[in-house]
Amino acid sequence: MTNAKSNNRLLITRYTGFSLIELIIVILILGILSVNVVPKFLTSKGFSEYAYRSDVVAKLRLIQTKAMQQTNSSFCHTVLVTATKLGEPDNCTTTPSFSPTWQDSATKLQVDSNDNITFSNNFTNNSFSFDSMGRPSCAAPCIITIIGEQSISVQIESEGYIHAL
Repeated sequence: MTNAKSNNRLLITRYTGFSLIELIIVILILGILSVNVVPKFLTSKGFSEYAYRSDVVAKLRLIQTKAMQQTNSSFCHTVLVTATKLGEPDNCTTTPSFSPTWQDSATKLQVDSNDNITFSNNFTNNSFSFDSMGRPSCAAPCIITIIGEQSISVQIESEGYIHAL
């Protein structure tokens, strides 16, 4: 009987834990993740461009919506894009411009001086307007590029659809 009990104990006793190979593989995977992934979570590098792109889409859609709601021709539905500013100009003549003293509004966006961001575009005179159907006057597709650590774009289709690229 004692032999049967000791044999059962040998069968029941199992070693639990990780083998040396499993531990080394886990350490290697953690090392690779810490070198490649963790720094991306700890910096805001490249984040500013995406924040500005969201703002550009929002400002453009607001100006477009106003153009579709305010059909009176006395309202200005022009979008002016400079290197650091975007929105409805203060002077809405044949050569639209922003006033020298910047005034924040829902239809204007100015790049913060601490951000290394600029705007560029593919339309003439750096401006275009929306008609009462929400269509842009620029040769479609109108593209506004946000340039920083990386370049990302906002596109306005000929039908007026505004989207991020």
